[in-house]
Amino acid sequence: MNRGRMRTNVLAGLAVAAVFTTAACGGNDGGDNGGASGDNGDGGIAETITIAQVQDQTGPVSYAGVGAKEGAELAIEEINEEGFLGDGVTIEMEELDTGGEIERAASEMNKAMADPNVSAIIGPTQSQQAATVAPLVGRGEVPTVFTQAGSEGVVVNDWTFRATPPMESYYEPALDYLEEQGAETVSVLYNATFPTFALLGEDDVPAMAEERGLEVVQSLAVQMTTQDFAGQSQQIARENPDAVVMLLIAPQSVTAMKQLGTAGYEGQVSATSVQAAGNIAAAGDAANGLIYPVPYSTAMEAEGSVAFTEAFEEKFGKDANPYNADGYDAMWWIARAIEASGDSSREGIREGLEQVASEGYSGAMGDVTFEGNDARVPGALVRWEDGAETLVQ
Repeated sequence: MNRGRMRTNVLAGLAVAAVFTTAACGGNDGGDNGGASGDNGDGGIAETITIAQVQDQTGPVSYAGVGAKEGAELAIEEINEEGFLGDGVTIEMEELDTGGEIERAASEMNKAMADPNVSAIIGPTQSQQAATVAPLVGRGEVPTVFTQAGSEGVVVNDWTFRATPPMESYYEPALDYLEEQGAETVSVLYNATFPTFALLGEDDVPAMAEERGLEVVQSLAVQMTTQDFAGQSQQIARENPDAVVMLLIAPQSVTAMKQLGTAGYEGQVSATSVQAAGNIAAAGDAANGLIYPVPYSTAMEAEGSVAFTEAFEEKFGKDANPYNADGYDAMWWIARAIEASGDSSREGIREGLEQVASEGYSGAMGDVTFEGNDARVPGALVRWEDGAETLVQ
């Protein structure tokens, strides 16, 4: 275990301990899920159903939480306007900002779970936060649907669900493309603080590369706080691999792409869905030709994807992105769960989420299937060129 991971685990453990103490001293003393909306004892659907969104609205990866909020808002509008859950039944969303902090995420989750009006939660997008609060979800017995948060330790009990497929489950098309283009050598540049990227950079990408006969000639780890990639870019340019797999958060990737170009590297760069949502646009021409696999893109042609793309553009006047699709599908999954069980209590939603997962559904990300409570989608490989995404395959 590297020092970054060890520190993350220590922080996570402290946060869990702190929240358990808080819950014991001043938590929900109403018992039996605290009388959450819809927990009316008759297995019915409440007229007003409150869903809490506990995600970053500020901080370095707030684009994921803000994006999910917009998608969820569109879903709620559709659900309420069409009377999906019955005449007069409405879903409302309460927003709680985790601010990019593990301890704050635990505190805000505890607050949401203690609120008797909250029937379900859309949980943190950052893996460190999600893995910290997941055990709390099992203890509090509040159905929680995570978006993003693709690391291990998130879907860990009967009350935890994930609407976004783990990145490694749809990353293989990027390596397939590199192989098809004749690449033989690959350098990996990854954020070792970010659990999803650490898993990809240290385990999954090297394994996928080996399966395809690609040699990983460099593996360069950086931290969440790294802002200058000139040194790493020069190392990559000197090695001159056929391709670079770049696993960085959005602000870092913009700087890295510019500095790779400045260092003279001209090979193919493959990134992640984090570079979607226009997050790479600030790199300008340096980002042209970048490829990355995504669970959703406006270029996707599946019926559910097209319908979402058009509805989002109409409501917000801009193109949708994967984070919007995450929030949209998560909220619709919750609504389908309530319809399936006929029960908007916490237990009813949990049972309904499992039932819907067993059947799958068509959503913004196309046809969504599940492994247990964990979503899977085919995904798509896209190329960024002159400010727009186009399908590669």
